[in-house]
Amino acid sequence: MITYTNFFRILSTFVIAAALLSLTGAHTQALSGSITDYKFGYGPIASINNDWILAGHWMGYHNPSNLTDSGFHSTFDMVMKNGSAPHMHQISNATVSDVKMDGNNSIIQGSVEITMKDGPVSNVPTNWTISNNNTLAIDLDPSKINNHFGESPIYGLVLTPDKEMKIMNKMMEDSKFMDQWIPLMMQNMMSTLNMNGENISSMPQMMNHSISNNTMEMNMENNTVIP
Repeated sequence: MITYTNFFRILSTFVIAAALLSLTGAHTQALSGSITDYKFGYGPIASINNDWILAGHWMGYHNPSNLTDSGFHSTFDMVMKNGSAPHMHQISNATVSDVKMDGNNSIIQGSVEITMKDGPVSNVPTNWTISNNNTLAIDLDPSKINNHFGESPIYGLVLTPDKEMKIMNKMMEDSKFMDQWIPLMMQNMMSTLNMNGENISSMPQMMNHSISNNTMEMNMENNTVIP
């Protein structure tokens, strides 16, 4: 149990680090100034909009001193409640024009590009509302996308490494679940990745290559990103 638990802690740390690095690392060349100047966010999307279920992930950032220095990306699946008509959308190429505070809520105004069946639609007016640093509402102008997502916002959660570690620690309190789930997770991971001897031996080189292409270091203990 100790071995599995320690492995799970290490794995969860890498999962969180990967989420943050995918948010920040992809935009390293575009960012200007100190990384501490930026407002970052990431988390899952899990929303029911009319007869449709949406689920996926989002990441975003903006520089309060220079709103043109901003970005947002979300990839999510969309499927009807009865399981039919599954498809995927991406929101990207965001621009931020204004940020306002309403009590504990941040209201960010701008525009995005959305992939649709007939091709991407650009310059879709969008409002992002972050409430109490816990929830996200993405309000897209329905007139620009044939009301594809309905008239209600797409909702998601705002996560932090601290919040995710609390969830994982709570899961680990269930020793019966952990004793069964960790071995099953490992078996599934090995099967899915087809990790034979050749792949395992190449993992250090892959990790070194990944690190060398990223100019950022993570300090997970302090939940900070250090340039």
